[in-house]
Amino acid sequence: MKNFKLYLVFSILLVLLTFHGNLNAQQEIRYWGSFYLDAPLTRKIDLRLNYLRSVEQYGSELITNFNWYQFRFNYEVNKKWDVQAGTAWMQVPAYHTTTNRIFVKAFKSTKINRKLVLRNGIQLEHHNDAEKRFDQRVILISRLGLKKRLEFLKLAPSVSYLLFYNIGGTPIRYFNESGEQIAYQAANGFHRGRLVFNLNTKVSKQIRAAIFYMNQHEFNMGKETRNINVLNPNTGRIQRPFHNYHAFGFSLTYILPGSNNKPYLENIFTN
Repeated sequence: MKNFKLYLVFSILLVLLTFHGNLNAQQEIRYWGSFYLDAPLTRKIDLRLNYLRSVEQYGSELITNFNWYQFRFNYEVNKKWDVQAGTAWMQVPAYHTTTNRIFVKAFKSTKINRKLVLRNGIQLEHHNDAEKRFDQRVILISRLGLKKRLEFLKLAPSVSYLLFYNIGGTPIRYFNESGEQIAYQAANGFHRGRLVFNLNTKVSKQIRAAIFYMNQHEFNMGKETRNINVLNPNTGRIQRPFHNYHAFGFSLTYILPGSNNKPYLENIFTN
């Protein structure tokens, strides 16, 4: 039964991939593989390690867009609230750079009805100097999912939307219609959205598997002198071009059983 669940999840992923030829040809198509290791520290605190690799097809080869590493703690305040804090690194082979961020985020869960739960959250990030596009970011997150898994294969579908607000970063030059520079400043504002469809299954007590589709779309809102994707008429170059793409992916999660079936820190302090 466990093998059948995994087979079904990855079969659905392959079916989704067959549709990518119908997607907007102007956008890249990427493939993400993600692995999680969860460790219960106490009944309310857990530790998560995460690795994600993003690749895309270039001719007959697969090239790596980036490698992502994350380390974070989660604290369950109560049944409605939980908070997280951690750090993450993104290594980009094409630019020989590695960016780092520290983050905190909080979520509130709200029951919509007997079957649906809405989770709204906010994430605050601070980035190191290797990240040129922004210094800080605020991410607004909403996720609609089931209160309990379906009986069929223990499936849990969900849909999420993330809205990104950039602060700081390398300034952009802004020009009027005559080609005169009128501003030189950071492109603060909402400039990115991500829509995510996810299908998760409980393979066993300790293993979770999921397939997902993500669409990233960038845009401008507000003042023109805070835009991205800005033409420099003197060079003909687009400053901070929009980066839109589709991503199809899978994730595997292994939840450590703890020691003697108890969270690790509870065993340390009770023995």
